[in-house]
Amino acid sequence: MRLLTFDYGGTYIKYGITDENAVITKTGTVPAPLGSVQEYYDTTRKIYEQFAEDIDGVAISMPGVINSEAGYAASAGAYTAILGGKNIPELLDFIDKPVSVENDGKAAILAELWKGSLQGIENAAACIIGSGLGGAIVMDGKLRKGGHFASGEISGIMMKPGNYDMSNCAAAAAGMSSFLMQVAAAKKMDPADFEVSSFNTDIKIDANKKRIGGKEVFEWIENEDPETLAVYDSWLDNLTLVLFNMKMTLDPEKIVIGGGVSKNQRFIRDLKAKFRDACAMLEAFGIPLCDIDVCHFSSEANMIGAAYNWLLHYGGKND
Repeated sequence: MRLLTFDYGGTYIKYGITDENAVITKTGTVPAPLGSVQEYYDTTRKIYEQFAEDIDGVAISMPGVINSEAGYAASAGAYTAILGGKNIPELLDFIDKPVSVENDGKAAILAELWKGSLQGIENAAACIIGSGLGGAIVMDGKLRKGGHFASGEISGIMMKPGNYDMSNCAAAAAGMSSFLMQVAAAKKMDPADFEVSSFNTDIKIDANKKRIGGKEVFEWIENEDPETLAVYDSWLDNLTLVLFNMKMTLDPEKIVIGGGVSKNQRFIRDLKAKFRDACAMLEAFGIPLCDIDVCHFSSEANMIGAAYNWLLHYGGKND
């Protein structure tokens, strides 16, 4: 089996060829085509045409409320303005292979259930840190999609009472784009110089320009840059609040953290410490705690989970 797998993020599209052993080859990235349906269509078609003759199907991971049985996107995160309300396989009418579509957080947890750190775990949750936040839930060993395919949409968790718009949601407080934009503001730098999504901002992105990403910002953290450290500490507090509420609501055995930043050992160490401190009072009341772990597949989890979702639909795989 060879699948062309897409991970549509708010900043980039990642793509590659994934096989039945979750091995990804021929990977690439292009800037997220958020401007129009035609831009999305043309960008996807250009990638597809490179591999069309050598693949068995197309597996898509994307943000939003996704009916994974029909491929219908009720919403689409950063792509909502152009893809919300559309059937993705029907829109991509140039693809003459079987197509599957799944929400990105759910794809990530599928990858971990299939070949990763959640094998054998009955109850778990995922927090995927990308431009925003993705989430997913496993209960009784099965992915839970909810009555409207919207379970695990942790990006919409409200962070403070009384304000129920996008500026107060978890994605705006704890996603990577938010973190990088806050660092830019603290250091009085242009946020367009950072790897942030143009979604829901007035930032004009130059796709040909090398931008500052998490790697560079964590070098500033290691070098004890005071402005960056202050933003980092606040950002970790926001992430911890999201994880704490997931733990209290779902009672998982484990919460796995994914996204490119999960490869950073300093970040994982600091997040675990914050979470332990937040949960200290729970132990006093005899409330069981849960583990924080890293997604085995890190930034590749969405593509691997998308491939497993394709197998579940078209490959006769049910385990």
